[in-house]
Amino acid sequence: MALGPNRQVFQTTIRYAVNEASVRGGVLSTSATAGAATYLVSPTGAGVQPLGILLCDVEDLNYDRHPEYLQREVIDIGGVVGIVNKGELQTNLVVGAPAQGNPAYLHPMGFIGPVQLTDGLNPAPRVGTFRTGLDANGFAVVLVDL
Repeated sequence: MALGPNRQVFQTTIRYAVNEASVRGGVLSTSATAGAATYLVSPTGAGVQPLGILLCDVEDLNYDRHPEYLQREVIDIGGVVGIVNKGELQTNLVVGAPAQGNPAYLHPMGFIGPVQLTDGLNPAPRVGTFRTGLDANGFAVVLVDL
């Protein structure tokens, strides 16, 4: 699990599809494909546009082997997903040791961290603010504002 149960969502979007298996709780960014979102391998560079936190898991589903999941939010690869643009979410996709009040920056593969990465010219974008540090389970509350 990458999203904790405690969250307060102010704004979401359902305009983007995800074309690869992805775990919820990370920061999706725009893709080279129109209308698609992805976890970026490199969060620096020109044109990096974070969209928000992914609310569901994206998996390669085969309904011939098992029925649709009813107790867990799972979308098939290529499906449209829910993305939180503004809200407070509890996630464990955090790198480093954030403290309350630290800015939250985009890191590789959708992770969030308190250190701003750069490629020398283009710094990684800020995605929000840490409301807490890491708890005993490795979760931190992040105020996302994109």
